Amino acid sequence: MTTIDYPQPARLRAFQLTQTKTPWLIRKLLGRPFAPTPEEYATLHHGLFEGDPVMDEYIKARLDGSTHKADWREFHQALSSENPLAFCGSGALHQLIQSTCINPDWVDWKLIEEGVHFIHSTGRAATDVLRDMALMGGYLMVAFNKTLILTGELEKGAAPRLASTAQWWLKVINPRANIAGGDGALATLRVRWMHALVRHQLINSPHWDSRQWGLPINQVDMAATYLGFSAVMLLGLRKMGIVITPRNSRAVMQLWKLIAWQMGVKEQWLVDTEAQALVRLRQFLFTHSPPDDSTRRLAGALAREPLSRNYTHLQVLRRQLAYHQHLSSSWYLLGPGMFYKLGLRAPLGPLIALMAVPVRAAIHALGRCMPGYSSRFAQHGRRAQEIAVAELQQRQTEQALPPFSVNAN
Repeated sequence: MTTIDYPQPARLRAFQLTQTKTPWLIRKLLGRPFAPTPEEYATLHHGLFEGDPVMDEYIKARLDGSTHKADWREFHQALSSENPLAFCGSGALHQLIQSTCINPDWVDWKLIEEGVHFIHSTGRAATDVLRDMALMGGYLMVAFNKTLILTGELEKGAAPRLASTAQWWLKVINPRANIAGGDGALATLRVRWMHALVRHQLINSPHWDSRQWGLPINQVDMAATYLGFSAVMLLGLRKMGIVITPRNSRAVMQLWKLIAWQMGVKEQWLVDTEAQALVRLRQFLFTHSPPDDSTRRLAGALAREPLSRNYTHLQVLRRQLAYHQHLSSSWYLLGPGMFYKLGLRAPLGPLIALMAVPVRAAIHALGRCMPGYSSRFAQHGRRAQEIAVAELQQRQTEQALPPFSVNAN
């Protein structure tokens, strides 16, 4: 089937193989089948070869204007200034700031703040789901892994990689963090800049095969990642025993829709509901090859991360306990089929995770329902998330390796 003027990457299944049947009940709930239409398939094909045009153009302008090494000081100075929109820099920087620091009209700030409040109320359950389900399950998407391996992220170890993502997550999940010029929005813009640098370097690397993988950090892969932080997290929280109302769901999806837009994901990939997100995620699976050795290497590194933790007391015992807790959590959240494809084994299966579900469900229900306690409960949850990220950051410092160089002064 001919779609567009791009080569058919090996990672993208032929159109006929995407036309799988959707169970009747799921089709009824979603309002449509998982299988993409010819137009949606063509859009997926195109998205695999599309990066972040605005940021890519800025990177190109700076590199073309440099005789030796590109000077990125103006970018960081603009983001550190009181008003990035008023910063006097190059024309390319001004265009970038103008297009990324003015939020779109569809933003519902009340709903976004509700989404932040809800995620705070989930406490460490949210960080566990993102680690043991979204991140671990993401390693089944082989094209993601190629970027990590070629940029040296695998050699850095799981703890530093997990810590850097968690620190960014903590910044964006905060009240009013994602307004134009807010701390979260600027942190997202810095990540977006790094993505563009990596994309530029890998495109020019002899080790990157575009005919097989498409463009590095392309629109499809960025959209899949954003849905991992939103729809996949909501699914995991439900399995953890946390009740999610339709309003909670819409709030979280709206929050991450804005964050994804600020990250450079085009509006055609953004969704408003979990049902739309599940269809997208199922279609994104058609753009990935079966799990390979990179899946097992990355999943194994993340699974062993607890064994490198430092505890003040009973270190050996607590390392083993954390190791088996996270393995059990991944088994339960992902299901045995996906879990075993990662090359992992959990001696106790989902038992440890299942034992925690009733207690967590009861605590969360009481915290949300007790009159006058909802705000305090969310504050306690946020504090637990900060502690979890601080522990990761401490391990990152202890295991620090030289970072991947992107030629940034």
